[in-house]
Amino acid sequence: MMSLMTASDPVPARPEVALDPPLFTGAQGTGDLQFSYLHQVHDLSLDCIKIVSDEGTLLSMNRNGQKAMQVDDFSTCQGSDWLSFWQGEARGLMLAAFERARGGQAAHFSGFCPTMKGEPRWWDVTLAPLVDPAQGGTGPLLVVSRDITAEHLAREALNDLNARLHEEVQRQTESLRRERQTLLQTNEELENIAYSLSHDLLTPVRHMLSFARLARTADTDKRERYLGIIERSAEHLSTMIDGVLRFSRAGRHPNQRQAVQLDTLMREVQTELAAQPGARPVQWEIGDLPTVDGDAAQLKQVLLALCHNAVKFTRDQPQPVVRVQAHRDAAEWRVEVQDNGVGFDPQYGHKLFRLFQRLHHQNEYAGAGTELATVRRLMDRQGGRVYADGRPGEGATFGFTLPLAAS
Repeated sequence: MMSLMTASDPVPARPEVALDPPLFTGAQGTGDLQFSYLHQVHDLSLDCIKIVSDEGTLLSMNRNGQKAMQVDDFSTCQGSDWLSFWQGEARGLMLAAFERARGGQAAHFSGFCPTMKGEPRWWDVTLAPLVDPAQGGTGPLLVVSRDITAEHLAREALNDLNARLHEEVQRQTESLRRERQTLLQTNEELENIAYSLSHDLLTPVRHMLSFARLARTADTDKRERYLGIIERSAEHLSTMIDGVLRFSRAGRHPNQRQAVQLDTLMREVQTELAAQPGARPVQWEIGDLPTVDGDAAQLKQVLLALCHNAVKFTRDQPQPVVRVQAHRDAAEWRVEVQDNGVGFDPQYGHKLFRLFQRLHHQNEYAGAGTELATVRRLMDRQGGRVYADGRPGEGATFGFTLPLAAS
């Protein structure tokens, strides 16, 4: 980026450039008026105008061009290699345009070139031959560079704004998708609760009412048996109501996301299960558990529920074994609790995480059928999912996933 001449430079001999039609005609010498006009345009132009040899040597630069390029003394850069001013991505564009202009055709490119003092500038550059190639040979080139730094920075700012807007739209879209999914799940849960209230919860109530009526007219022995049935039905009803309340609270607890060490939570779960009344010895096989991003209290509740479920359904095994391990996939952790208990028919596995759904009779294995539904609700709020697999008499595997923490 350099200059045709400075005000103090002597006027050089005019280059052989044919101007047709002439710019001025009159009594005075037409050539002198033409040259004077071109000299004024050259010096008054706000663009950076240079004459560069066909080898790339900088011959001259106008005064405003020197200001734009922050040239304090043109003599220090006159005769330097103008081609070397361009580096990086712009260099290839410049060389292609330079060769085109040397071949006799006007050329154009845009690119980055800092000033002589290192300030960043972006330029829109036009190159044209000063000698008609039809006359034979090559000659110097006219190079006109327009400072487009402001436009470039504005365009970059606009692109950056568009990118951030796109990211925000994506984020809001994902947030709406999650909210929609949550609403769908909430509607499903409400339907399950409504169904349970009208069926499952009414069953023990009907038992109590029926046997209470029978107890009024029964003899002493039967009355005691009926009262026992009423008591057990009331206890079962109480358990179911407690389960519904826990299920409901699981959806209201605010997420407090942090780095959570699952191995620490697992040790707490083992301690709590061992302290429960009537707890049997269990062989625990705990693999390496990761640190994940999530709510510690909710994740502990999930592990406690799955491990309690595994211990419960290994009750009839002479040597109950519960294995807890984690696997890392491309985008998530899979944490699995596996047991050697009674198992279940896999074709009904999709029902296990619904409220009050059971694959074993209440008389065989106690419980309200709400723990796994609560696990599913908690994992929905953690951004994960739940799954189950099993075979009758061969044990079961219950697992959940968690997205990998953002690095």
